Amino acid sequence: MESYNCLNIKVDKFLWLFENKALEITKEAIEEIENGFIIRTYQDTNAIQKQLEAYSKELENLMQEKIHLEFESNILNNEDWIAKYRDSIQPIECGKYYIYPPWFSPKTDKINLIIEPALAFGSGHHGSTFGCLEALNNLSLANKTLLDVGCGSGILSIAAKKSGAEVWCCDTDEIAVNATKENAQKNNLNLDKVFLGSIDKITDKKDYFDVVIANILADIIVALPLDSYVKKGGILILSGILEKYTKKVLDKFKNLELLTQNNHQEWVTLTFKKI
Repeated sequence: MESYNCLNIKVDKFLWLFENKALEITKEAIEEIENGFIIRTYQDTNAIQKQLEAYSKELENLMQEKIHLEFESNILNNEDWIAKYRDSIQPIECGKYYIYPPWFSPKTDKINLIIEPALAFGSGHHGSTFGCLEALNNLSLANKTLLDVGCGSGILSIAAKKSGAEVWCCDTDEIAVNATKENAQKNNLNLDKVFLGSIDKITDKKDYFDVVIANILADIIVALPLDSYVKKGGILILSGILEKYTKKVLDKFKNLELLTQNNHQEWVTLTFKKI
């Protein structure tokens, strides 16, 4: 084809959720820009825009906040935008972890994680994902059990598995579950259990895990009994929390011992110990 459709999206809140939704809708790469992202596709951008607008209404109802979305649609001459997108993605390091897309090479002195950024949210660049990696980096995970709630791309599950843990993970989004499985395969790993759904499917595993990690929305975090799946003396890592919602989460888990609170960009990562 000589031309393609280009949809520019600007959003004032919850950008990473809209990026993840766009990946789910299009199953194609997106390019991040300031306060937004670009979708380049042969698909109908009007249909994509309508789905994103509907998703925005759902988020507004959930978060009780007004979201401002802007769209600009164009038809442009064809070019290799996948190559351009790849050029925009750089590897990152977080302690012992090195996260890189498949077109880069591993490092010999790091725990290497191959993550395909186009598959689902979670390549390590986002502040909440980086905060979780930091928390995992500070733990000894060898022979520990870990549950990753809202696994996304699988980056945290893969990091934990490569650090020696028995890893269970779940997500309510089928795209994310499939992305986790695909990224695990790219890393030559077999995660111990990957399932569609949430913790209500494994109620027989309460007090089982040494570590539970959840990088999801604050409102979902406070609605889930995440601490009941952590064994006594175990660790609960929570992120995906905007700074203004930190107190809400701290209040929910006030029965636990707060070990660390780290901020990256506007995102907070909390680490607790179950006492």
